[in-house]
Amino acid sequence: MRKLTAVCTVACLAMALVAPAEATVQDAADYLVNIQSSDGGWSWVNGGASASNITGATGIGLIRYYNVAGGSQYLDAAKAGGGFLQNHTYDNGETRFSTYDPYYCWQLSLAAGDNTWSNFAAADFFGELAAGTYGPADYDTAGWIGAVQTARTGTWNNLRPWEFSTIAVTARNIGSSSQADAFLGAILDGLDTLDSTAPASIYTDLIGVAGGVRGLALEGVTSFDPINSPHHAGIDGISTLVDLADYLAGQQNADGSWFDHSAATSESSKDTQVTAYAVLALEAVADVLATADYADELAAGRAWLLSMQDDTTGGFFYGPAYMYPPINNEVTGEALAATVVPEPASIIVWSLIALVSVTCVWRRRKRSAA
Repeated sequence: MRKLTAVCTVACLAMALVAPAEATVQDAADYLVNIQSSDGGWSWVNGGASASNITGATGIGLIRYYNVAGGSQYLDAAKAGGGFLQNHTYDNGETRFSTYDPYYCWQLSLAAGDNTWSNFAAADFFGELAAGTYGPADYDTAGWIGAVQTARTGTWNNLRPWEFSTIAVTARNIGSSSQADAFLGAILDGLDTLDSTAPASIYTDLIGVAGGVRGLALEGVTSFDPINSPHHAGIDGISTLVDLADYLAGQQNADGSWFDHSAATSESSKDTQVTAYAVLALEAVADVLATADYADELAAGRAWLLSMQDDTTGGFFYGPAYMYPPINNEVTGEALAATVVPEPASIIVWSLIALVSVTCVWRRRKRSAA
């Protein structure tokens, strides 16, 4: 793992906390408020109907921005997103959750100081899974995990760790420990099935790595059984969060971006969504390990993301090869989430600890895949 010098640490702090970046981040938050549909959801691109599966991934950016900057309009928009989820159902009228929605509900309740949305997710998602009554197929937890894995097969195989990345920690807090363990197992299983060998036909492996890193870090899992990923030599055999995070950090380009695939080499392959989730993953690792070791990668990643922002709307483009409309609203919400710098005071504290070379030993716990 790379160690920061004092000069680099101070520079990274300056990059992360300067006021101009905050103003630009606000433009993205304002964009999401202004483009929100009347039913509380968001369309994929402007003018369409609210998409059924992007509320959690999109709206979390507003919650993170509100937590740092305040502003009732951002919380109100996030609450409207929660209302959309409460009214989003299968054809038979049963509540329908996408993979990022439970986390959104939990975080919304924390931000609002109101358990309405976490109670909703606890009862209508985790509770029904525990009872084996979720959805038209009456899924239990294992059955729902299997359904997601089946849906993310073939072309979409590499999305599996990303899909489950926020559910385990949410279950630990508003569901049950046994469900959290099952979702954690799904994250590790997803890492085992990552494939970096066919970039032309299989969706980006790096978002899968980022999802795995983030999910493990959010759960506080710093060591695990070695990854058995025969189709991904980059992560095969890794058994610690630090090594997995270092692999992800090592894939970062010199300009702060990440490619859409570990085998990519061209400018056109630099990807806003992948970069956003890589930043969120390394942020989670830095938090659980209480380290400043990834501060330079985080600052560079956030700076690159802001370079992908549309000066006119405040939304974010897909990447340098797609710097023209339409704006993808989910990508904008994800980039907003990644460019918000949480709890700057804690960043300063840990950077000072790094500067004076205080050594802290952190307890690691080992879990095997469920």
